[in-house]
Amino acid sequence: MAPVSTRVQREQLRKRRNNLLRRHNDFWRLYGIKSWLVMESPEGQIFTYHSHPSIPSPSEKDMETRHKPKIARTPHDYDSAPSLDTQGGKVPALQIPTRRPALWKSLARYLKKVA
Repeated sequence: MAPVSTRVQREQLRKRRNNLLRRHNDFWRLYGIKSWLVMESPEGQIFTYHSHPSIPSPSEKDMETRHKPKIARTPHDYDSAPSLDTQGGKVPALQIPTRRPALWKSLARYLKKVA
């Protein structure tokens, strides 16, 4: 990744970083999922989050010996979906239902007869 240069990009990075850290905290608060996160900025600053600071993060050996397999993701797993332009398809037209006053009038007449 290229170094963050403009003030706007630095502010976006700050907000995204804080949002990511907040979401990690939400995983613990809402679902009881322990998480450990380490990020390094292009300038070399380290940011960490540990839902349980007293518990060390699992080592590679710990992850291999667990009764459930680990799920590992890379940036490749999150590549953005191709846009409509690259697919060559057209955006479908929005179908909005039209008013049908004749239908409503006949329904009103029917309800008057029944009542």
